[in-house]
Amino acid sequence: MAGRRNKRHAEIDITPLIDVLFMLIIFFVLTASFVQGKLDVQLPSGEGSSADMQGAVIVTVAADRKIFWNGREVTKEELKKLAAAANGREMLVAGDEKVPYGEVATLLSLLRKEGVTSAGLMLSGEGAQ
Repeated sequence: MAGRRNKRHAEIDITPLIDVLFMLIIFFVLTASFVQGKLDVQLPSGEGSSADMQGAVIVTVAADRKIFWNGREVTKEELKKLAAAANGREMLVAGDEKVPYGEVATLLSLLRKEGVTSAGLMLSGEGAQ
């Protein structure tokens, strides 16, 4: 019996480590998706009433006059189809302050022709002086 030793095997439970790793992966994936959808638009300043934006469709006109539907770039033809299918949802138009007034007015007119009855303009909320 002297030649035979009791060997103890130390086991490490890595289940908590795997749980933490998965949580970190989920955190970074969600963070990356939120940052990716952000558009850099300088809204004009002004005063107005605060609207409930939950469930509203945001139509953005960027400084380079590209049009975005909830963060996804669309053409005017696609915008017409999406607006017609919106079924009375509230629309918020976010036009960059460098975009001429005529571009935003044309966009609002296009939305109205497609049956949109509730459309508002997004402002930065700093207040006009």
